[in-house]
Amino acid sequence: MRAMQRVVAILESVSRAATPTTPARVAGQTSLSLSTVSRIMRELAVEDLLEKSADGTYQLGTRVFNLVAEAAIRGDQVIAVNRVLQDLRDLTGETASLHVRRGDQRVCVASATSRHQLRRVLPIGDTVNLVGTVPGDIFLARAAEPERDAVVSAVLSGGARSTQLKKIRFAAAHGYSVSSVESLGLTGIAVPVRAADETPAALALSGPTMRFSAEIAKSWLHDLQKAAKRLEPWL
Repeated sequence: MRAMQRVVAILESVSRAATPTTPARVAGQTSLSLSTVSRIMRELAVEDLLEKSADGTYQLGTRVFNLVAEAAIRGDQVIAVNRVLQDLRDLTGETASLHVRRGDQRVCVASATSRHQLRRVLPIGDTVNLVGTVPGDIFLARAAEPERDAVVSAVLSGGARSTQLKKIRFAAAHGYSVSSVESLGLTGIAVPVRAADETPAALALSGPTMRFSAEIAKSWLHDLQKAAKRLEPWL
């Protein structure tokens, strides 16, 4: 039995015990030697994965319960975020997605895909450069002018650079960004999701331009902002 398997077997044995248990009992249940079990249980107690009582018995430690609690909170967060995205998708008919910034990239961390046959599909983990995306405009709207210029200039030049910087300034002034990319046949609109004075995420709607024009996208702005507000407590 490998080292990790031994640790798991010991933790499972302790968790099944109705009362604090001893290394001898655990050794009998796991087919491990008493010396091995005693050593591992002492090490687990040092890490707060087990708690050792004065009489030499062990029970699960506080760290285990903290890990379970944190996982439950994370699960609630995922459920809540997905519910907001699904509600927004069902209201508008278009793909709703949540994005975070990682350096000069925007990363999709959650999405609810449109039910239309012709639709925008954004898989979780989808990563592209900030420049030229509506979530990217939202993130760069919070950046200082020198940073905006550096990020945009690394990708664009000339008139395209000036146009992109103008879009970012618009997002900073109005709190949203909308764009139709003719070459892709896609339209998107995004708003910030705020936490205190930060913008940890951007919420977006996107779909095919033939159905989801910039004008239609802007008609959903108020609902998009309401959905972003619902996400704030979970971010």
